[in-house]
Amino acid sequence: MERVCSTSPTRIGDPVKLSSDAWQLWAKTPSKHAREAEELGIRAWLALPQHLRDAADVGERLVTEWLPRQLQERLAGIYGGDLEQASQLVGLLCGVHDVGKADLVFQGQLDGSSEHGWLWDQVRALPSCPRLKGGAPEPKPQHAEVSDLILRRCFARFFPEANPAATRSVAVTAGCHHGRLGELGPHTGPGGGRAHQLSLWLDSHGAAWAQLWDEMVEDIMERTGARNALDHVLLEGGLGIADQVMLCGLVTMADWIASNQELFPLSESGRHDIEASRANRALEQLNLTRAWEPVGAAAPPFKRRFGWPEGASLRPCQSAAVEAAADSKGPRLVVIEEEMGQGKTEAALLVAEVIAGQCGGGGVAFALPTMATADSMFSRVKSWVETLETDSSVPHSLFLGHSRSWLEPRNEKLIRQTRAVGARGGQSVVAHEWFTGKKGMLAEFTVSTVDQVLMAALSTRYVTMRHLGLAGKVVILDEVHSYDVFTSSYMERTLTWLAAHGVSVVLLSATLASGLRCQLENAYRTGLGANPRPHPDAIAGPVEPQARGKLAARAGTGGSRGTRDTGATTSVPAYPRISVTGATGTHFTPISARSTHRRVQMNLVRDDLESLVHLVASHAEDGGVVGLVCNTVSRAQEAYEHFVEHFGEDVVELHHSQFTAGDRSEREQRLVTELGPAVHRGAGRPARRVLVGTQVLEQSLDIDLDLLVTDLAPADSLAQRAGRLHRHERPETDRPSSMREAMVYVRGVDASGGLPEFEAGARAIYGDRVLLSTFAVMQPYFSGEPWCLTHELETVVEEIYRGDLCVLDSWQEAYEVARAEEAQRVAAARDKAGKFQLVAPAESHGDMRRTLERMIVSDADRSDSLAAAHVRDIEPSLEVLVVQEQDGLLSPLPWMLPTGAGKEEWFLSETAVPPPRFSRAVAMSTVRLPQWLVAPWELDRAIGELEALGMRAWQEDFRLRGQLVIRLDEKLHGRILGRAFGYDPGVGIHRLDEVDPDDGLLDDDEDFDVWDTEEEEGFQ
Repeated sequence: MERVCSTSPTRIGDPVKLSSDAWQLWAKTPSKHAREAEELGIRAWLALPQHLRDAADVGERLVTEWLPRQLQERLAGIYGGDLEQASQLVGLLCGVHDVGKADLVFQGQLDGSSEHGWLWDQVRALPSCPRLKGGAPEPKPQHAEVSDLILRRCFARFFPEANPAATRSVAVTAGCHHGRLGELGPHTGPGGGRAHQLSLWLDSHGAAWAQLWDEMVEDIMERTGARNALDHVLLEGGLGIADQVMLCGLVTMADWIASNQELFPLSESGRHDIEASRANRALEQLNLTRAWEPVGAAAPPFKRRFGWPEGASLRPCQSAAVEAAADSKGPRLVVIEEEMGQGKTEAALLVAEVIAGQCGGGGVAFALPTMATADSMFSRVKSWVETLETDSSVPHSLFLGHSRSWLEPRNEKLIRQTRAVGARGGQSVVAHEWFTGKKGMLAEFTVSTVDQVLMAALSTRYVTMRHLGLAGKVVILDEVHSYDVFTSSYMERTLTWLAAHGVSVVLLSATLASGLRCQLENAYRTGLGANPRPHPDAIAGPVEPQARGKLAARAGTGGSRGTRDTGATTSVPAYPRISVTGATGTHFTPISARSTHRRVQMNLVRDDLESLVHLVASHAEDGGVVGLVCNTVSRAQEAYEHFVEHFGEDVVELHHSQFTAGDRSEREQRLVTELGPAVHRGAGRPARRVLVGTQVLEQSLDIDLDLLVTDLAPADSLAQRAGRLHRHERPETDRPSSMREAMVYVRGVDASGGLPEFEAGARAIYGDRVLLSTFAVMQPYFSGEPWCLTHELETVVEEIYRGDLCVLDSWQEAYEVARAEEAQRVAAARDKAGKFQLVAPAESHGDMRRTLERMIVSDADRSDSLAAAHVRDIEPSLEVLVVQEQDGLLSPLPWMLPTGAGKEEWFLSETAVPPPRFSRAVAMSTVRLPQWLVAPWELDRAIGELEALGMRAWQEDFRLRGQLVIRLDEKLHGRILGRAFGYDPGVGIHRLDEVDPDDGLLDDDEDFDVWDTEEEEGFQ
């Protein structure tokens, strides 16, 4: 089916004659931006029937002009391939979403308002307005749940043959249009709980008022012409659960657009002067980018896509990926397992283009582990998207999804260029102003932290919008090996829901254990075709416990590596390889084995700092780029200070999470530039550099080290770290003679005794079992045998995560204890991960309330950061803005000030409203306080202390509003909870001598950089 794209006016059916009473009901009062008219004495408002008509018209246009072909075909399939019928039904659902505003609680909320009380006066003067005895039920009815219940009643009268469960599956799109469901059960009679309570409330409005509900619903039904479409859906048993979720998101989107008073202005009469649609002009003004329409080519023009020279050719993993995608059909999960630096990113984008061309996907969502890796990927995806415009001459929207995206210079520039709604400026790629915040994932192309995708499995507010944004895309998830059992549980549930939506997914990894791969493939296969309609006799009761995150193999519990039942599965070729999981099972495509070897020499070294400095100094006599990866921030800071004493601050650089956002952003951008493939020694690449960092250095950063020293970590993490070593092909002169052989030195373990002793930070992060397994499996390489990352990586990773690993007899008792401890941690992580997850589609019984049950019980959307943290197994911490105070005046940190900064603009009293440049500089100085300074159980006390010092004037700026501020003195020293700390632009937050390390706070060993995203680093 060709994608439908109509520019004709919205079809208007024979209008129902609405009573004058209906036109007196209000839906919208002027927003802050629309109150100029009131200042001129004009009483502007919007009547409820007009808002319903606007939303209906928007919904129809979104289906025919904005949805990608994949979703158009999916909706049309509900009606035997008739897209017009589908668009009519969507128009109806969007049009009736706010009918619940026609109740006396909503209409009466303006009673006593000096500005808008006259609207309530005109409503209560209506002949049909009931004179109720007694008050409204408690809790007060919300108009979304009232809409749901009204629609159940109306549809039951209009379609008496329909099963009530089918009716509820349609009405729920109104009940969920504000992002969450109320507590309406299926039955409205005695014993029906909230549904019974609200049903009695609706009855109390009387027959004359109930006629207004029927009038408005019939008006939208006739306007859209959707009666036949709705009749068909109800007789077929209602909407499937995946369709309910997606349509709830689409109804919300249409409501948000129709509620924009710049696009749909208010008037004195409250209504449009003619029956014609206002949506045509409004959507032209909004100017949303159209869905990507890739050509269904088996081989995309890769040279143009990636700016390669004429003689370039695809690498083996890229050509195999294109072949695997072209030879498969339908929704599918593509797993690309290949060594680091072999072009997996380009392979994934090629696969996405092939699949989108086949299936009608309208965009790509690329998700990565951290903000740093997302920022780095943003420019690469942007360059790729720019080449797509040459295929169609149509601009494309691009969204960078994390809380500090505005600090990424290329994203900030893109936003500035396309700031105003509809202002395109002839660009091929735009950052459309409407696709921001919760709407960001609706853009055609998104680059984000992985949380933005995994929250599709989190039962939090507006999760349906996230599903809508992902449902028409190809989703790419990078570094899928790097997540723990808790987060991987969310990945499984996300894959199941994406499969239910017919979304194809590409997973990338260099070190993916087969047990984890099978679990992810099984999770995706479980969702294929899982779109159950509501059971006619379904009663939404308590949700039964679901199986959680069966990733014991990945976590190394020593148990089963997971089921290998993959349906029709071809034999598994050796690594590297590509697997494709679809309706016919899992099939593998081998990647041509390379005859070359990527060998690294592994060496154990002592863990003391003097030995470390001597080691690096002996290798770096002639310069070179040395990387030191530590497992904890404190170890990194300690090593940094010793290196600085020997090499100087101009040679040594530190990277971890406890820098301010501005400092981190600047450091990461400089790092990728100076150590990237385009620079050479003496021409941009440092002649001598010692780079000290935490796990932030091991994931997806395209940097090239000459020598690597690392703390002991699991073998897959060691391989990722080694992947930054000799990453780029360079002339021999680029590397010092002492570093032309790839060498890795491993510290953090004492092997002098019978049983290896691991440093405390590694034990806290990874656990003893994985470390013992790694140390056992890596013994040949620690004894002098080179480790070939090209041919031996899979064998090592598989051995690490197997359950029957043979260890030395003298280790066996410790190994068994470690296995038992790990099993307990994994079980606890599984249980914790399931508390807020969406129920799997196949287990939902087609009931939206059951699907979102965990949101109803306890909403995880208390804040954006807290919601995102539910997909990460992390403790909350405190995020603050850091300023300097001198002589009673406040200023940004000194290095944030421009040269020649004037005192009046950059040094303010706390009662002064900060100017924009000041606010931006301060906002860039956000930092997460380490847990040795403020422990999780001390958050409330710390927040109270900082709030008491808050500055009211700073609340005037949106960047600073609601933020906690901590003040540093002239020496950049600060204090919180009676504890002193310092901030240094080279070290980050650090201890001062007066801080007692034994005062009951968390040890340094627990202050590690496992995750490097805004969700880990900010809870307020």
